[in-house]
Amino acid sequence: MTRPAAASVAKFALHIALWLPACFAAWYFGARYLAPIVGDAAVVVAGLVKPGLVAALERHDLALVFVTSIEVHPQPGQTGVLVIDVNPLLYIAGLPLFLALMLASRARWWTLLAGAFLLLPFQAWGIAFDFLVHVAVKAGPEVSARAGLLGWRAEAIALSYQLGSLVFPALAPVALWMAFNRPFVADLVRRGDDEPIPAVK
Repeated sequence: MTRPAAASVAKFALHIALWLPACFAAWYFGARYLAPIVGDAAVVVAGLVKPGLVAALERHDLALVFVTSIEVHPQPGQTGVLVIDVNPLLYIAGLPLFLALMLASRARWWTLLAGAFLLLPFQAWGIAFDFLVHVAVKAGPEVSARAGLLGWRAEAIALSYQLGSLVFPALAPVALWMAFNRPFVADLVRRGDDEPIPAVK
């Protein structure tokens, strides 16, 4: 069965805009179920960088709470462990965009599920390095020294955090959509190139 002909760029953009509210609503209400899955994957990523750093992963409403193995002394005579909260919504917000793009291009249902699964590593990366940058950079030199995340390790974590927070959430959904819909994208680009450029008055 052949894919329906691609609509004009303007019509396609309108379809995306119509799908986005429903996709964001479904994403928001489903986030509490998705966040623990991505959080568990983030623990694996963090463990690859620094084994044994995460002692447990807990949840507080929608926030992911990373309980570390690092001892801290908030007050003289008091001992505890470093606990860091991460907002997973910042890193899984690309999912509704991906779904809206796929639905607007009339993709097959299985590609929506496959794409959502393929987004998980990028989402886990963002959450893991949000946690790690708190340990290696934001919590101060004493904590980073206790964690053994100094020098080039801290710099690598900071760079990875930038990728996970600024690049992957926006580009990964679009790149996956393009990979799943190459004929559609090519036709859409061709139609856009064929549109006449308005004359400047």
